[in-house]
Amino acid sequence: MATWSKTQRVCATCRYWMGRRDIEHTASFFRAVDGRGRCANPRGGFRRAEMSEGASCKDWECFKGEGQDG
Repeated sequence: MATWSKTQRVCATCRYWMGRRDIEHTASFFRAVDGRGRCANPRGGFRRAEMSEGASCKDWECFKGEGQDG
């Protein structure tokens, strides 16, 4: 699967994407283990939908690793 930067607004970097991913210790890079995962955004239009790692939507929110403030 692909590797994504935290600045890329795709499902694999979104806090609500429920696919498996490896996150490097600074939460700057994400490697999708699963190519697809469910959306868990409680307010989003894709809630419960199966989404590709590279998909995107207007409800994307940054995944923040522990100790991250941005």
